[in-house]
Amino acid sequence: MLLLFAVVLIHEVGHATAARYFGWRVNEIILLPFGGVAVVDEHGNRPLKEELIVILAGPVQHIWMMGIGTLFHYMGLWHDMYELFMLHNMMVLLFNLLPIWPLDGGKLLFLFYTSIYPFKAAHRAMLRSSLLFLLFLVVLTVSVFPLHLNLWMVILFLCVAHFKEWKHHQYIYLRFLLERYSKKYDGANQVLTVMPEMKLNDILATFSRGRHYQIFIQNLNVKTDEQELLEAYFKKNQIGCAVGSLFL
Repeated sequence: MLLLFAVVLIHEVGHATAARYFGWRVNEIILLPFGGVAVVDEHGNRPLKEELIVILAGPVQHIWMMGIGTLFHYMGLWHDMYELFMLHNMMVLLFNLLPIWPLDGGKLLFLFYTSIYPFKAAHRAMLRSSLLFLLFLVVLTVSVFPLHLNLWMVILFLCVAHFKEWKHHQYIYLRFLLERYSKKYDGANQVLTVMPEMKLNDILATFSRGRHYQIFIQNLNVKTDEQELLEAYFKKNQIGCAVGSLFL
């Protein structure tokens, strides 16, 4: 058990170290009997490359651990628990790469969706896809490992994580918008052309990560910045208003 905790801890410290390197706020590292999670306070506005490095910084730890373990073994310096050490590393590595939220594979899946869809739609798509993979894992467990208590504990944890993530979907989307409003992140400028009768919340739902929006309102010939729309959304509480009414 201590060996497994050590492997999981190094995995999560890899995530945390990469996150701190990029200036992310790391709140805590939680270790569980069957895994762990590094809790960071970032909400989808970091560059794709940066977040990819943070996600992969966990799995890559197993590569050097297994490499050093194998080297010590063949040098005759390590025999006790060598096979168990390798098994734990391979088990944690492969399991974490499953495309299920909140595993590293699930985070990679979310990262992929945010690269092609707006943030709000990407979050929904990730949860639906992740749930399908989770159901497949449940079927596989029933068929092959029906009495594997530890695996059922992991599945229970993943089910609870899915429920909480789906329940907090709107809150996660609002954090994404709020961070854009409170901090201006670098991103490629993109002109978003909208009709004056479009609702403010519908326009904001089209926002994607890695892009800074200039809004052009047709017919009114008004060009504005996303910050002005976000200010109307958060400070003026004009959530469902037509965007054209903001400039009349």
